[in-house]
Amino acid sequence: MSADYDQRDSDAKATRLAHSPDATKPQGESTGAAPRPVVPNDMSDVDGWDAVGIADAVGHAVLGDSDSPVWREQRSAAWLAADDMQAAVRDARREGRRGPRDASAVLALGRELWSRAAARRLAVRRRDGQPIEIAPLIRGTPARVLEHALENNTTPAVDLAVAAGVGRDLWDEPCDGWIKLPDDVPAGRYIALKVAGDSMAPLMHTGDTILVQLGLPLRKDNVIVARHPEDGYVCKVVRRIRSATIELGSLDPARPLVTIPRDDRLIVGTVMLVWCTHRGAR
Repeated sequence: MSADYDQRDSDAKATRLAHSPDATKPQGESTGAAPRPVVPNDMSDVDGWDAVGIADAVGHAVLGDSDSPVWREQRSAAWLAADDMQAAVRDARREGRRGPRDASAVLALGRELWSRAAARRLAVRRRDGQPIEIAPLIRGTPARVLEHALENNTTPAVDLAVAAGVGRDLWDEPCDGWIKLPDDVPAGRYIALKVAGDSMAPLMHTGDTILVQLGLPLRKDNVIVARHPEDGYVCKVVRRIRSATIELGSLDPARPLVTIPRDDRLIVGTVMLVWCTHRGAR
């Protein structure tokens, strides 16, 4: 490139600037046109967006605000609970094990967002840590002690893993512990059950305790505990209610649907609250 060409180019640029609208404005003034934002070409650009930092900040802000629009907006809640989001979380978890530590922290936030969205969508409240255990005032099966326990704002607790065998009825299982009912639960008849299995993760895990309200009408998208004639007791989401059968599903989309007869005698009740024991007390 010649020096003469450089000079001609510089002169042309100076002429354009001299005739621009801003050329007549005092320094500091503007024509009113909004400045064009500088957008990085790559989210991973160190001089552009800090993707991990943004995800971390947004995740903590949303989780710290129970009234965030994220939870009230049907589309965002559905997005967080969608099957493709669940698959993405599983894939990202595998990648996170091989990735940097800060990526694992972001994935943990993602799983918590997913769990919170599932709880909202399915109308299940969450508490971190253990329920308050109470020494039984009388001993016996849940069928025998339930009404007495409820009179004292408590309810018997049964381990579903113990009552999972085919042909066994949880109402006839030995009950050695009661738990205190939270003060803010609606009036009703309840039983507490300890979860066995992770098909409803990340909302609930093995060892968590669920509070089940008895006698509520069966509704689609509620989480219920029911007795499968061949597989014992299951905790699942009501996917479809037919005239003669009920289809139950897991939060894990890889799990097959479970079909049981539509028989009120097989329904224990609706899950209203889960104590997330695996998260520890806070």
